[in-house]
This record gives sequence, structure tokens and C-alpha cells, in this order.
Amino acid sequence: MGYFTIKRSIFLVPYEKNMKEFEKIDKYAEILEKSGVWKYIKIVKSKIQKCKGRIGYNPYNMFMAVTYCFAYFKGSLRDIEDKCAYDIRVYYIMEGNVPDFSTFCNFINEFILPYHYEIFTTINKQIIKELNLKIEDVYIDGTKFLANANKYKFVWKPTKFHKNLDIKIKQLLKKMEVEYYEKDLIKSYEFNDLIKKYVNNKKINIDTIPSGRGRRLTKEQKNYKLAYTYLLKLLEYEEKERICGENRKSYYKTDKDATAMVLKEDYYSKTGNDFHPAYNIQLMVSNLLILMYGVYQDRTDYYTFVSMNDLYYKYYGEYPKNECGDSGYGIYLNYQYIKNNKIGNYIKFQQWEGEKTGKKPQLFYVFEDGVMCLNSCIGEEIEYDKNRHKKFKNTKLYKFTGCGNCNYSYICKKYLKNKNENYRYYELNLEYEFLKEEARKNLLSPKGIEIRINRSIQVEGTYGQLKQNMCYVRVRRRSISKVLCEIMLMCLGANIKRLFKSFDEKVFTQNCWNKPSNLGPEKFATVKQKKEDVK
Repeated sequence: MGYFTIKRSIFLVPYEKNMKEFEKIDKYAEILEKSGVWKYIKIVKSKIQKCKGRIGYNPYNMFMAVTYCFAYFKGSLRDIEDKCAYDIRVYYIMEGNVPDFSTFCNFINEFILPYHYEIFTTINKQIIKELNLKIEDVYIDGTKFLANANKYKFVWKPTKFHKNLDIKIKQLLKKMEVEYYEKDLIKSYEFNDLIKKYVNNKKINIDTIPSGRGRRLTKEQKNYKLAYTYLLKLLEYEEKERICGENRKSYYKTDKDATAMVLKEDYYSKTGNDFHPAYNIQLMVSNLLILMYGVYQDRTDYYTFVSMNDLYYKYYGEYPKNECGDSGYGIYLNYQYIKNNKIGNYIKFQQWEGEKTGKKPQLFYVFEDGVMCLNSCIGEEIEYDKNRHKKFKNTKLYKFTGCGNCNYSYICKKYLKNKNENYRYYELNLEYEFLKEEARKNLLSPKGIEIRINRSIQVEGTYGQLKQNMCYVRVRRRSISKVLCEIMLMCLGANIKRLFKSFDEKVFTQNCWNKPSNLGPEKFATVKQKKEDVK
């Protein structure tokens, strides 16, 4: 007997529409059975059975009910409890049992949260197999979801205050005549040891130090009280910096994993001018099927790309054949990762929109022999000196001459301070330029046009499905681990919703755009010369 078999031990009035829905639920149960997702539920169930107590609800039925409710309803715990009692489809799945919301909460935390990536990808693999989907072209994008935190209870990383306090502490140590080897920032445990050493040397009785106004203190007692005040403040700053970590500058007291971000639209006032607690949600989509998800604290998408692809490789055993993303991922680090793992590069670089419209065209072209500007001038490689410092790693400095008579100088020297010079310097990373040129050719090709159009349809359409159709605009749970589990359930719900529709029609492929056979490559807008110099 299967794990996801519904025993039908309850009587339901037969109705044509109900019977069709029950058949779809049975098909979904069959897919879950074939996928082998029951293995992860069974692991937790075997651990719980060792504990004494009454027999609980069927966890396989509860898993089906949770995923079904996240697909068709709000997905809140009380809403799931309500649907178990009053919705005939969920009542059919649960075989007449009605657990309360706390039971579902414990089930999600115990059964789903520890294995959410494994559960999600296992079901996805079976859906891909059942519907014979091709996932060669993968689309990645990110958005910000409002966190469940009080937006006024935020804490900024006290980097500047910590440095000022460190200066005061070192001045006090000199005043106390305590020997200390100067480092960048003194640690709280080191400062505490120095205070103890000072108390022992000066023989200060801490318990007898008078307090209150009008009390006279010795010089040693004053130094001790001031040092103790600094120590408490130092502990506070170190704790705030520990919570923030290295890669962010803020957190919220009601959800310490949430980061202050500027959203496109405020949940309350419908404006996007203020900081709000939020998470950066990343999705990878192919054929309208969400393949991978991630929750990050980064305010940008730059450094989420590698992590998302590592997750994809870990759970699918291979990298995407082709990957498309917007210019938020087009940095040198990500292009190197694509090249090293032999992924088709369809990631837009940061100057894509400027080159496409002609407002900020490509100024320099890199060849094997060297670098050439728009005026066909070959750049001369020169060494860095005290006047020209190296701004980026793996870059070379080039000098281009003949700018005085150049018809493109109005574009090339637009942002330079001295526009009258007959030359200009430019710093280039040759490998990065070659990688951008590869992405440029791929994106302008007929295949690239197809992928770019499908990216806006699929991954951005998926966010529209989550935010508008499924009314999911704010995270309900707190802490990044529970938010990850919640995002997984929402993504799995979106996949299941499309799976149920695919039982009647081909939903996963009908919204994908296929290029016509006569489609040619696209070209960027040509760069115009000075009007007075054009013949």
C-alpha cells in the first residue's frame, strides 16, 4: 500500500465537478508516491514514533493538505485548519480529520523544514519526468519581500561609533598608565582583563565605591567607573556587529535576520521611499516550473548568483545548459563562474540598456592585438604611477590619443573634467571585456532574443503569480531558516497549481515564446558622430 494513498473512509456526495477534482488529487498523490518524497517524511516519523504518546495524524495526508492549501489558498496556518473543516477537497485529502493550526505548525517545523530543499527538488524531478519537460534554458531573477518585523525597531551597524569608542578607550588606558599593545580595535575581553589588572594594581575595592550626587571619588575610582561604562558600550557594539555580520549594515529587533531595504512599493503607504525590513528572494525558473529558490540578506543581486547555481548543481547534479538574467548579475565574478562551469552566457552586463538605446554606447573594443576606441585609435598600454592608481583588480591602463579631432568625443569625454585634452586614460579588464563580448553576441542572436523574451514571461511572470494571483506580498514567519521553508512551500504551491492545470491543458509550455524561423540577429543603435562634422 502506498504512503500517499487516500483510503476514502468517508462518505462524500458524488458530484461531477467534485469527482474531477478528486481525480486530480489522486494523480497528484500518485506523483508524490513515485517521486519518493515519502522517504524524508518517514525519517522524521520514525524518530517521533520512538517517543511515547498517542498516535498522531497521518503525516503523508498532512503533507498533501499543506502543499494543496499553499497552492490554492492563503497558506496561513489558521486558513489550512479552516479548509480542512469546510473545503471538500482538503476534507477529502485529510480523510475527514481536522487538525488545529498548532498541529500544522509543528508538522511544518518538524517534517518539512529540515529537508525543504530535498523535498522540493524531489517533487520537481518527478514533475519534469511526468510532463517530459526540457529545462535546458534557465531564467534567474530576484525580488524583495517585506519581512514580518516592526519597521521602526531597526538597528544600524555601529561601525563609526565603535571606532570613536575605541579612540576614547585607548586615551583612557594611557591616562590609567596601563600597558597595551595597540591594534585596530580593542576587544571587550581584552579590555576587561586590563580593567581587572588595573583594579588589582591600584587595590580598588569595587564594592565600596560610593554612588550618587555629591560623593567624592578618588582618581582611580573615577577611572574605573568610566572604564566600566566604556566596557558595557563596547559589549553592546560588538553584539550588534555580530548580529549584522560582515555583509550587511542593519537588522531589526523583531526579526534579526531581516535587513533594511528600499522596496519598490510600501506594503502600507504604497510608496517606495523608506527603509523596510525585507528579504531578497531569488528564483530559477524553466518552462514556468520553479526549479530553485533562495533567501538572502543582500540588497543587490550581484553575489547571489553563484550561491543559487551551487544549490542547483547540488540538488540536480548538473549546471544549467543556458542561463539568462538581467544586468543585476552582470559582474566579472559571475561571468567567470559561467565560463568555468561551461554555462551558456545570456546574462546582461551592466551597460546593456545604454548600449541598446545608444545613450551610453560601447566606447572601446577589445581584440587579441589590443584595444581600439570608436575613432579606430589603438590604445597604448602604460604603467600605473602615483597620479593614476589601480582602481580594480586584473586591470590594465590604456592611453588613447587624437581626442581633439574625434567625432565621438562628445560621448567619450562626456564625464571627464578636462574636455580640452587631446588624450584620455581608460582602465580595462581584458578578460571581463571578452566575457562581455561573448554575452553580447549570445544575447543579440536569434536564440538570445528568444531567451530574453521568455525571461520576462517566465521568471517575472512567476513573481506576478506569487504576488498578485496568490496574494503573497509579505513573509509570515521570522528567521531566515523558517522564511526559507515558507518560500519553498509558496514555490511548491505555484508548481502544484500549474501541475493541476496541466492535467487538462499544457500549461507549462503554452506561455513560452518560440522564435520564428526567419528571425535574424538584433543590432544595437548606431553611434552618431558630431552633426557639424558629418558630411
